[in-house]
Order: sequence, then structure tokens, then C-alpha cells
Amino acid sequence: MEEDPMPVLEKLLHLKSVQLTSDAFVGRRMVCSKGGFPQLYALKISKESELQEWMVQKGSMPCLRTLTISNCQELKELPDGLKYITSLKELKIKGMKRGLKEKLILGGKDYYKVRHIPKVGILSTF
Repeated sequence: MEEDPMPVLEKLLHLKSVQLTSDAFVGRRMVCSKGGFPQLYALKISKESELQEWMVQKGSMPCLRTLTISNCQELKELPDGLKYITSLKELKIKGMKRGLKEKLILGGKDYYKVRHIPKVGILSTF
């Protein structure tokens, strides 16, 4: 897909889990809108080689519990809107750009985005 799949997927009211893998989306920007994905509990984004920017608006994915992001090498940073997803219990990140871990640990520039998440795992950064 060349167009952002999120505007269509987030309107599927009973969607519980989404996996975008292996360049399923070849665009550079993805947006999760307010009110979108009302029942989504698991999201996995992996091997999306063109993805550079991901935005999550306040009020999106209110039931999300698990987020996995792996091998999205061009993704510059985690979305600021993650701080609003208070239901998030686990974040797994692997195979991302160097420096991401330093931004997300206690005292890091982007720590505020993940500080409410009980389990954060960052592995195999480049």
C-alpha cells in the first residue's frame, strides 16, 4: 500500500489486533486519529522500511495494551501521542536506529512518552 492504511483500519470498530509487516505500507507518514481503533489491544509494526513519521493523536487506541515496533529503520522517533495511551502495558522495540534507547530511558529526551508503560523492552538497536 502506498497510502496510509490507518484511516481505513481505525474505522473497523471490532478490530482487536493489527500487524503491518514486510513493507505492507510503503509510505513515509502514518497517522492514528482521535477516536480510531476503539477496541484495538495489540499493534505490531515491523519491517516498514520507508516509514519515517508516525503520529498518534490523543484519543486514539484507548484500549491498546501491547505495541511492538521492529526493524523500522527510518522511523525517526516514537509518536508523542503514546503518552496518552494509558492502557499500554508493554512496549517492545528492536532493530531501530542508534540513539533511540538513550532517548527513552529515564532522563532521556523522549522518556515522557513511555514513562507510564510498566514493561518497556528495547533490543538490538543499530
